[in-house]
Amino acid sequence: MRSDMFYRAGTAVVVGAVAVFLSAGSAGAGQAVMVDGDDIGGVVSGPDGPEAGVWVIAETTDLPTRFNRIVVTDDDGRYLIPDLPDATYDVWVRGYGLVDSEKVRTPPGSTLNLTAVVAPDDAAAAQYYPAGHWLSLIEVPGADQFPGTGPDGNGISPNMRSQAEWMRTVKSGGCTACHSLGNKATREVPPELGEFDSMVDAWDRRIQSGQAGGSMSNGLNRMGRQAALEMFADWTDRIMAGELPEAPRRPQGVERNIVVSQWDWADPKAYLHDEIATDKRDPTVNAYGPIYGALEASADYVPVLDPVANASSEIPVPVRDPDTPVAAGPPLASSPYWGDEAIWNSQSNVHNPMLDEDGRVWLTSRVRGPQNPDMCLEGSDHPSAQAFPNARANRHGDRGDDAGRHLLQHAPPDLRRGRERHAVDQRRRAGHRLAGHEDVPRDR
Repeated sequence: MRSDMFYRAGTAVVVGAVAVFLSAGSAGAGQAVMVDGDDIGGVVSGPDGPEAGVWVIAETTDLPTRFNRIVVTDDDGRYLIPDLPDATYDVWVRGYGLVDSEKVRTPPGSTLNLTAVVAPDDAAAAQYYPAGHWLSLIEVPGADQFPGTGPDGNGISPNMRSQAEWMRTVKSGGCTACHSLGNKATREVPPELGEFDSMVDAWDRRIQSGQAGGSMSNGLNRMGRQAALEMFADWTDRIMAGELPEAPRRPQGVERNIVVSQWDWADPKAYLHDEIATDKRDPTVNAYGPIYGALEASADYVPVLDPVANASSEIPVPVRDPDTPVAAGPPLASSPYWGDEAIWNSQSNVHNPMLDEDGRVWLTSRVRGPQNPDMCLEGSDHPSAQAFPNARANRHGDRGDDAGRHLLQHAPPDLRRGRERHAVDQRRRAGHRLAGHEDVPRDR
């Protein structure tokens, strides 16, 4: 099975391609699925016969991490979930036009025919649509509304120069950089927030929730708060009144020839900012090895996933200066999920892990406060300071030991600004480059 990895918050995901093996001597439609001792396979049927292009999910909590593996049925409703770790699995069917079927518990080595459950109505079916389909219902201001004319005009900030800039802020340049905007939690307003005179008031309150409330609130201010609130409120009002997005098509062709594996790791109060599994210059490095995560402002450890043992662990990320400030402030307003608890408490603020050619993890993190030592300031005789004097650095640098068990704190030339990134040097195999938003000197 060929596989590729990608990630989402709290979950590591492997996507692979697999062939469905048929029983010897069979041919044509209706061929049986050959199930090995570590597979689960069978046929999914609905009221009208085989269900093509629906997902079959096998999930277990018997392993050190919660684990699931997902496949798609073919034209004849056949599926094969291959190479499962030894455990007992809940298996069920999910698909567009359906609601989840009843879960059936079974070990690997089982032939399991399943019955799909047709959704009773369009609204029930839509609960399984991707968040992006729900987000497509949002109505952004027309192109003729830009540049904005401010709070005394159309409510859009004059800094919003075009509709494209507004849409980028709603999508990857802002909201969806952190949130799955369009999922149930975002397209509706949590009842825990209380009752409001209008949906505009409800949205104004919801974006202030929790430790990201200040960032979300400032984001809407940059767009033009009133216009942004009215847009989101109109979106939610229409959804609550019953408006539904267009139904997505089921997977077709090669889209069905995948296997998705997922592991749950880190902890419920942390979020995964990003992860690394290999040296990007040579993706054979660290094959079947650990995956390293970055929890940014949420916690002071690097989560580590072993995808072979299906186990997770933690590498503490301490700071040198105990007075290093916490990266996230207190909640701006109560969270509907965590109340007034400040669940994010990281001082190290880990970001952007990378692996080098030896499989060692590098990352940007804080080791102290933002004020740089004299060696980094203008007038210093240090070559880096002479080329690029730097009074403040929001992050510094850490490297893991050769065994990946702990971090070796070090402070290469301090990074320049807020959301710093680094990369293993493409031209020097042993080199390492650290960079901010603008060019900075190489690590010497």
